[in-house]
Amino acid sequence: MMSDFSVGYFTRNENKEKVYPYLTEDELFIQYNDEWIGKLSALDWEKPQPQTVALSKEMPLLYVMNAEDHGFSMKILHDEEVKFDLDISYDIRERIFDEVAHELYGEDCWEIMMSSIGTSDNKMEMANQVTEKRIKDENILETAMKITFANINDDSLKIFEIFGFDEEIIQNLKQILTIKNGIENSHQMIYNLLDCLGLKQFSFVSYEYVSGGEDDRFEILNLNKNAK
Repeated sequence: MMSDFSVGYFTRNENKEKVYPYLTEDELFIQYNDEWIGKLSALDWEKPQPQTVALSKEMPLLYVMNAEDHGFSMKILHDEEVKFDLDISYDIRERIFDEVAHELYGEDCWEIMMSSIGTSDNKMEMANQVTEKRIKDENILETAMKITFANINDDSLKIFEIFGFDEEIIQNLKQILTIKNGIENSHQMIYNLLDCLGLKQFSFVSYEYVSGGEDDRFEILNLNKNAK
């Protein structure tokens, strides 16, 4: 199954008409749902492009990047500055496992472990056990999440009011974005975050996916303008 690599800049629907002057011919402008519109570019994985930075002077932009196997990033860009910044790593266990595997079995660790599956000397299972013990003994997940959430607090979350969210939504965000939730299931925490913000079913949303023409979930608002 193909992994989900979604990325783009989003703003509220009422800002729609203000976005058009800041679109380049190689961007897509989509109606995500009744609440959100999205600006998608092949360059969204990189730092904000000049037209995006300029657009942030007109309205707040919500940057969402969700790389299913690796990590998640959410930023609020407004007045040419990053006003909110959240980055979550999904692959902490995988990285520790890779370190342990190489320590135990050397450069050929993956071939060695795969060939031992189903035998009485299951080296894959041994590497898993050592990995989980190291994570527990060294409090690796807790330490990582403490760093992640160091700047996520009551004051920093109030910036979401800039999108018109009321106090109830802000309180829900506080309950979702916690160290405990990040440790227990960071993927589910992020799905809950996106749902809370009204970006439901946020998957396979990017310039690459939408430009291919196979995904008809979204109306492309600048389709005629991009037509050659």
